[in-house]
Amino acid sequence: MKTLSFSLQKTVSWPVGVLVALLLSAVPLPAQVFWRVSVKVFTDSNGNRPAARTDAQIQADYTCYNGMINGYARGSSLALTEIVQLPPSLNSWFNIPARNSANRDALLANATSNAVLYAYRTTSINIYINNSSSGVCCGANNGLIFVGNEDGSTTMFHETGHMLGLCHTQGCGCNGCSPDPLGACDTPGDDNITDTIGDLPCWSRDQVSQNWVGANYASLNASQQNTVNNVWLNIMSYHSGLDRLTAGQMDQVAQVSNSSRDNVTGNYFRFVSATGNDANNGLTTIGAFQTINGAIIGSGVDDVLLISAGTYNKATAGAWILNSNRVLCSRKGIVRLTRQ
Repeated sequence: MKTLSFSLQKTVSWPVGVLVALLLSAVPLPAQVFWRVSVKVFTDSNGNRPAARTDAQIQADYTCYNGMINGYARGSSLALTEIVQLPPSLNSWFNIPARNSANRDALLANATSNAVLYAYRTTSINIYINNSSSGVCCGANNGLIFVGNEDGSTTMFHETGHMLGLCHTQGCGCNGCSPDPLGACDTPGDDNITDTIGDLPCWSRDQVSQNWVGANYASLNASQQNTVNNVWLNIMSYHSGLDRLTAGQMDQVAQVSNSSRDNVTGNYFRFVSATGNDANNGLTTIGAFQTINGAIIGSGVDDVLLISAGTYNKATAGAWILNSNRVLCSRKGIVRLTRQ
């Protein structure tokens, strides 16, 4: 493994995404947090898959999802480890509704009690595809994702968001507007994310805007419109044309990946904040490291350092030397690296 070193003669400002790109340019095998994903496809009594659910089409969906993840410059990706075609003996699952919590729980019970037949993996996010539509997550313990024939959609990505700790933008426990058998909300709930605003799946973009600032979307400035779009086009919403998650949502994903979903995750996210403490382990936003040196020393090989906006001083003159394969990413805003 090569040693990457960089020295700074003066204060430099790095916008989001640029820092990681510059550092990776010298590293042949960049550090990365990855989530192992195992996809299973139910077949009918003749061994036929749902239409448009070939290996290539499923792989294309994950290429699309990872394209979105790459845009966050968080040094992470979904690692599609396998696509398993299940035998015709399991054809009773082929057409039952996937968006049904009772069906999900029955599938989870069967899959965990007969892991070989159902190809259930305790160290992966398990996704089962059948010939219905929509989908649901997660169930007890490692859980699973049960989705229908959703080629080219963000459904699997959306349900993976739930698996990694994200609620709907309309609020935790809120699904569609009334009636919805999975639980309806007719007023916005709380998604426990600080940088999203109130949302409902039956609202228009103007209604989201009106609820937030009392004005239609077209009258907002560019920054305000972006805030509205961050829920209107959010992967965890029930709207259409979805293409994004927020910085707050990505922080939540990182923290859950470091803790309750550690079994499906390779490597760790480590938070760094100028208000942190190098006695911390960096696995949560409130338990961040304070210095880049402290984070480098205290993190593991191939961990990803998520650096909050702020100024970080080198204790002594010279270069930061990365003797292992780490990525330094800006969480949000500007990171200033200086030396004394």
